[in-house]
Amino acid sequence: MTTTSDHGAAGSARPRGRRQIRAVTALALRDRLTLVGVVAAAMVAMGALTGALWPPLQDTLVALPANFTDSIGKLLAGADMTTPAGWLNAEMVSLVVPGGLIAVAILSASKAICGEEQTKTVGVLLSLPLSRSAFLTAKTAAMIVHVLLATLGVAAGLIVGDVTGGLGIDASGVFGTCAHSALLAIVFGAVAVLIAAFTGDGRLAATIPAALAVLAFALNAFLPLSDSLAGFTKVSPWYYFAGSNPLVNGANYADLSILLVVAIIFCACAFPVYLRRDLVG
Repeated sequence: MTTTSDHGAAGSARPRGRRQIRAVTALALRDRLTLVGVVAAAMVAMGALTGALWPPLQDTLVALPANFTDSIGKLLAGADMTTPAGWLNAEMVSLVVPGGLIAVAILSASKAICGEEQTKTVGVLLSLPLSRSAFLTAKTAAMIVHVLLATLGVAAGLIVGDVTGGLGIDASGVFGTCAHSALLAIVFGAVAVLIAAFTGDGRLAATIPAALAVLAFALNAFLPLSDSLAGFTKVSPWYYFAGSNPLVNGANYADLSILLVVAIIFCACAFPVYLRRDLVG
């Protein structure tokens, strides 16, 4: 059982503390680069495939019955399959992009924080000396950087899809989609940070945020089907990812601010929990 206390850095200790945070962050970054690379490559491939399929399928999609395309549009915000942007939303942006980034965020946070306890290395790190706050800051920073690196793959995929299929997606649409999807993923990564800090159990830190992400998606997809329940979609983080259709309209800074605040709250709650818990290893 590790009972290292959290000491506030001061004076000459601050540069050393920052160096230690950077070192732990770099180590955590290196541990999940393969996962990030695979997800980023998958996004590029998905963008290329989706763009390439639009020209040959365009006439068929435009001829689909209106009630069918309307139903798809209600389930997946912005997924009007009769338009290039709607096709890209339906096939890639609505589910594949956030799903991939959320997986990166959750696995990065849960493995980085709980993995040190499972491998009995957390005690070594905290004896550097490295405060618990610095340790959790480094692991959270690594999760955020992992998401941002994978988001570069999303941007590349959208650009490749646009060039391949002539979809007419502009830079604001690419930026908006990347910003909304990255912050949505960081929200669920922050949930993973909180669960990991509270339990130290990697399985719980991975499965609970994943289950919440699926539930949030279902709420955002199905509640709008009922006029009386449609207003409750705003409780889902997914609403602030897709509700403004960032691929078409660009970034919605009010929605981005809400996602950012939610992520900060979850991360902030993780620190006092982690400082008080008895660590294993």
